Amino acid sequence: MLNSELDMETLRSSSMDELNSLCAELRSRIIEVSLKNGGHLGASLGAVEIAVALHRVFKSPDEPLLWDVGHQAYAHKLLTGRESTFERLRQWGGPSGFLSRKESVHDVFGGGHSSTALSAALGMAYARAGTLNWTVAVVGDGAMTAGLFFEALQQTIAAPTGPILLVLNDNGMSISKNVGVLPELFLSEKAKDFFHSMGWEYSGPIQGHDLAVLLPAIEKIKATGQTGRRVILHVRTQKGMGYVPAEDHPTEFHGVSNQASAQKTYSQVFGELLCRLAEKDPRIVAITAAMSEGTGLNEFAQRFPNRFFDVGIAEQHAVTFAASLATQGFIPVVAIYSTFLQRAMDSIIHDVALQSLGVIFAIDRAGLVGPDGATHHGAFDLAFLKSVPHFTISAPANSDEMESELLAAVESGGPWAIRYPRGVCPAASVPVSIQSRKPRKIAVGVGAAVHRLVEAAEQVDPAHDCITVLGVTRVWPMPEALVQELVQLADLGESKLLIVEDGMKVGGFGESLLLALSQRGKWSGPGAAEVWGLPAEFVEHGTVPELERAIHVSVQDCVEWMR
Repeated sequence: MLNSELDMETLRSSSMDELNSLCAELRSRIIEVSLKNGGHLGASLGAVEIAVALHRVFKSPDEPLLWDVGHQAYAHKLLTGRESTFERLRQWGGPSGFLSRKESVHDVFGGGHSSTALSAALGMAYARAGTLNWTVAVVGDGAMTAGLFFEALQQTIAAPTGPILLVLNDNGMSISKNVGVLPELFLSEKAKDFFHSMGWEYSGPIQGHDLAVLLPAIEKIKATGQTGRRVILHVRTQKGMGYVPAEDHPTEFHGVSNQASAQKTYSQVFGELLCRLAEKDPRIVAITAAMSEGTGLNEFAQRFPNRFFDVGIAEQHAVTFAASLATQGFIPVVAIYSTFLQRAMDSIIHDVALQSLGVIFAIDRAGLVGPDGATHHGAFDLAFLKSVPHFTISAPANSDEMESELLAAVESGGPWAIRYPRGVCPAASVPVSIQSRKPRKIAVGVGAAVHRLVEAAEQVDPAHDCITVLGVTRVWPMPEALVQELVQLADLGESKLLIVEDGMKVGGFGESLLLALSQRGKWSGPGAAEVWGLPAEFVEHGTVPELERAIHVSVQDCVEWMR
């Protein structure tokens, strides 16, 4: 059925047996492609019947279906014309692993981070005022631990709206098991009273993997639609449903990777170092926002349970909570992905920097992250943190630098950010600089970007005669020693300068370094210096090497510049 270019009219006329067979086909396809390409397997498997039921009952895109986190939506993608390209999910030129308005009219609102669907649904329901066209939002995977969801839930719109259905996909999980008191609410009779108090009708809980139960419940809700009606349908599902390894180990199979390495990642190195420091200093506490495994904090959580805090998908609270702990003599370390740190900008400025509090930000996934694409690239952290007073910013390139910068941050007493990429962390012995005898080309690499420059220099100038590579670890405030070294190199004679960073070129480190050099009359002539970084646009998904080639910052690009 899936392979015959399924259309919605066929879906709406199918028998229950045919629908159950379709669900099995969808699961099989999701498992096959996710295990090959990597992807968010567990959440999508748990939402298959929800996707089939909603597309059968509602007429997308006229009746918009919004998915709160895009990694629930693989079945939605397969049902809306992307089966033929699904083989290349999360690959260069293929469909995104998340929701994208550029990709399909059925992706009515982009979704990569969590907790946005209900806010967006309210706006779309307003646009459908005076009609019986429904707007549907599917919320789950821990999204209800975020304040944004409740900000939308409590809103009373004075103007009329079309009817709204909120499907609560209750699987008890974020990436790991849900935290806090809210999940307990949905296991009790209090749920109905709570939602009624917020102005919503409540139906459920019902079994979310039985179409014979799910479909009639949704059809009944739609049959009694009226302007302004708001209904919550509470659906119980199992993350990873239909794939036994994902059912038994939902955290491990939240997302699967097609890349394996015996070497330690930056996240693992950070987590081990933090445990080592915490053994000696009881003031160190660790905070994460539903990302304990991804940020390398599982061991810390096990060894120091009273000093570990998973606050759920609540990045703003995580930062303000950390600031408060800092006022009480603790040394809070907030481990968070760069892309999610964006959600806490006000707390960073108002609660940490303005008060000059000693909060350490371990910023994981800085730079290009590969198949997760535009919503998850760590593009902006260096540029926006540079503009915030009192911050020190580090970018370690190997395990030795990670250790020295983390120790310096712990001892500093002020706001400090340590940014590092996804992937393998080179050992301390891996070089982060090359000194040549008479430099004709000088290349500066920020953090892990230096490894591409070293690799290129070894190809072009293995004797180290004419190419100098300098790594920058302590990025901000502007390292005066680096400025002085470059001034002295400029005085040696004609040479060219390249600065490479894994962040936005606009507002990044390179621009500031060139400004500092030009103020000293150096490297300011035409063609004397270049800055390479992420362009002023959103970079799509693909492997990191593919993306580096696409934006012209790859090893080969560095080789061509050095020749």
